[in-house]
Amino acid sequence: MDKHLKSIEMAKKRDHKIMITDAAIQKVPRIQYMDIPQNEYDNIQELVKSVLRISKEENDSNEVAVVYSLNSRQKIECGERYIGVALGTEHDVDPLSNTTAYHLVASEKDCVVIVLHNHPSLSDFSLSDIQFLLAYETVKMMVVVTNLGSISYLVKREKYDFKRAVSLFNEAVDRNNKADGLKDLQNAADYFLKKCYNAGIGYDDR
Repeated sequence: MDKHLKSIEMAKKRDHKIMITDAAIQKVPRIQYMDIPQNEYDNIQELVKSVLRISKEENDSNEVAVVYSLNSRQKIECGERYIGVALGTEHDVDPLSNTTAYHLVASEKDCVVIVLHNHPSLSDFSLSDIQFLLAYETVKMMVVVTNLGSISYLVKREKYDFKRAVSLFNEAVDRNNKADGLKDLQNAADYFLKKCYNAGIGYDDR
């Protein structure tokens, strides 16, 4: 990632970490995700809860990322791993730092990436999250969950247009680089989220 973009992303983080509670884990909603098979809704809800639980119990409420293959049934039958878990720091996590996660993104057709953000951010999705979604053709959907249990997601729909999405992302990055204050930083990320439907990307937050 561009160093300037990364530094601004870091500046967006507030100065306190919210510790995960059992109540936050329990409040994770069951969502009917756009363009995702209905039989996956319960699986994804449980995975989101698992992300929070792993962070709470194993990573001091720091960031965690899970990569999940929608082709899980076939992979289970073949005795292959279908979930990769990466533990991050207080401010960052690399979903591909886990070997299984890396393999899934490199080889699977439809992957779901679930990322925990443990700081209240100006926007649920950061530009770095969006960049990850666009960078990997195999990533179908990206879900962001906060330490309070709220969820946002971006999903590539049937009419997903990669070139248009990249153009929109570059416009958002340009706004981010020119930002003067927190409001402008928020507007940069929101710019992409408000217009991403034009590139065939669905967005929702709960």
